[in-house]
Amino acid sequence: MVLLMLVLGGVQALSAEPTLNLSMDEVPAFDKAFMHPYSRSLEIGGTIFELASLLTPALLLAEPSDQYLSIATMYGETLLAAYALKELGKYCFSRARPFLYYQVYPVEKIEKGDAFDSFPSGHATMAFAGAAFTSYVFATYHPNSVWRIPVTVASYSLALTTALLRVASGNHFPTDVLSGALLGTLVGVGVPFLHRSFASKQEVTATVSPFAVAFRISLL
Repeated sequence: MVLLMLVLGGVQALSAEPTLNLSMDEVPAFDKAFMHPYSRSLEIGGTIFELASLLTPALLLAEPSDQYLSIATMYGETLLAAYALKELGKYCFSRARPFLYYQVYPVEKIEKGDAFDSFPSGHATMAFAGAAFTSYVFATYHPNSVWRIPVTVASYSLALTTALLRVASGNHFPTDVLSGALLGTLVGVGVPFLHRSFASKQEVTATVSPFAVAFRISLL
């Protein structure tokens, strides 16, 4: 009896009564092949790896301190953009999570309104945004470093594990995490790339301006 109470009161209440009329026949073949029932432990594991992915930019603390503000600004913008886009996706596309197709599922997620926010995967979006940002910025600062590949592999391994655990835990379909991975990577690379491009244009303008001024003066 004590063991039963620990299991039921441990993490989340589950319902064994099917209250939703969802059929697996409606799920595309690719997604259906990788569907899983809900697993709280795997869900927690996915969240842990997501947080680890989001912390990978800590590797950039090895850069000169005068770059901290620039890096922090870019990463802040990356996280905000990734979060906004994944929330927009969930708002535009209401998709039932895989675990809802099984008889046993977490009731709390339905009560919180989270059960139909499967697309895209927010965990995958954020994790890949962190991985892409770390890999791109590190490569920008150290284009010839032998650590470029290890940093990229380590960063993306954490993000990939996050995505796999989100599927294995029954929270997402493969297409959810693939879309999140693509979205996160585009943002993680796009934000620092735009910053770098803008900074380059400013540098060119500053270099050319004195000559342009001198040329104009000589014509007067």
